[in-house]
Amino acid sequence: MIKKFLLRLYYFPFLSKEKTDANQKKIRDIEWDAVKNFIPADSEFIDVGCGMGYTMRRAEAEMQCKVSGIDPQPGEHGVGRYHKENLENLNIIQGVSENIPFADETFDVVYCSHVLEHVDDEQKALLEMKRILKPGGVLIIGMPTAAMAWVNLITNVLFTSHIRLFNVILKPFPFINTGETKFIHMFIPGSHSDNKADTIFYDIRNYRITRWKKVIENHFHIQQTKLPAFYPYPEFRQLFKLKKYKRISSSVFFICKK
Repeated sequence: MIKKFLLRLYYFPFLSKEKTDANQKKIRDIEWDAVKNFIPADSEFIDVGCGMGYTMRRAEAEMQCKVSGIDPQPGEHGVGRYHKENLENLNIIQGVSENIPFADETFDVVYCSHVLEHVDDEQKALLEMKRILKPGGVLIIGMPTAAMAWVNLITNVLFTSHIRLFNVILKPFPFINTGETKFIHMFIPGSHSDNKADTIFYDIRNYRITRWKKVIENHFHIQQTKLPAFYPYPEFRQLFKLKKYKRISSSVFFICKK
């Protein structure tokens, strides 16, 4: 009884796999709708950080693109990740954005969504995307914003404080798979870019749209900036409904040329 109660308490904030997937699909669909008109029909298309290949399938079905994808862990994230059979018949290569195994100037469209905040070397990843992009091709790249970081902070304070307490203080419970957590996380949630920083304050500082713009402009000319929608994290109980605003968005997408 104690074990069952603790597990229910521990996992209370999280939605089911089905609801999480439905929420993420809604997010990815509205982001796709914001940028899809910049993708030429019949183009050579690559999704860098493709996950389950959801965007690849849409580009193939809607624009008749010839699609490819690269991801360090294909199938471990993205819409449909709980149904691994959906990976079948997709040209996905296991690899990282800093070393994309395609020849120079291969693709008409390089698409990269919610990846740059996770890479080890932003500049090297962007240089690789530039290298494989054809002259006149388009880079469509999207990242989370500082607004999303604030949503993450509030969500974690409300929903996961007890989890972080368990992770640091009550780790002896053998039936709770907590992983490694630093003591500071008992008070401050961890960073979404966990390969770069300890706490969420890194995200609030570095996910600013103006900062992302400067990073991208080191290698590309930004043609347009898109702010698709303001939305909560898909895997948690939803604090608010997805909304479209002119100036506030949980993600930012840049439409770029070389």
